[in-house]
Amino acid sequence: MKVLSGFNPWLKMWVKPKTTIRKVVDYNPNFRLFWLSAIYGIVSLLSSSQSFALGHRFHFFLVLFLCLIVAPLWGYIVFSVSSFFIFLSGKWLKGSAKYKEVRSAIAWSNAPMIVNIFLWILLLSIFREDMLRDFPASFVFSKAQRVFLFLILLSQLVVSVWIIVLYINALSEVQRFSIGKAILNIFIAMVIFIAVFFAIALIYFLIMRGFLLR
Repeated sequence: MKVLSGFNPWLKMWVKPKTTIRKVVDYNPNFRLFWLSAIYGIVSLLSSSQSFALGHRFHFFLVLFLCLIVAPLWGYIVFSVSSFFIFLSGKWLKGSAKYKEVRSAIAWSNAPMIVNIFLWILLLSIFREDMLRDFPASFVFSKAQRVFLFLILLSQLVVSVWIIVLYINALSEVQRFSIGKAILNIFIAMVIFIAVFFAIALIYFLIMRGFLLR
């Protein structure tokens, strides 16, 4: 890429996360944020559509269209919210990264997610609308399809694990943390997020209960 003097972060991030994220944040922490958000968003929304079997209630192509349209915004929201908690807990640990640098670390760590897009294309081309219905419970597989699905799921698992590895290394670089301290940063952020989520859920429950008792 010309803007990074021939350095291609899409490829380098896979094997040199610390070097890559340092080059990216030094150039522009928002570099390719839209496309990274879109990649994460489409995979996340397709997975959610499958989990909730939206294909039973909506047309197959409508679900795909909405996933494509909403993907960049959804990815941006997920990156931004998760980055806030990581940034907050990182400050308590004396981390040196700015908020946008933390978000860049999260976004670029998900660059391998592009592999999952191609895997989804394969799944949708073979199983079509069944993928967004009660899949795989209601689907009768041939032996070849079982092997194919196993290989797809295994590939997705490998990508997910590698994304975690990349993220820990990228966060370590931008925060100037050791690997162990970067993991602690993530753990504390998760605890805070869960606490906030349950607090909001409890408040909502109490409010709704108050309305029902009237």
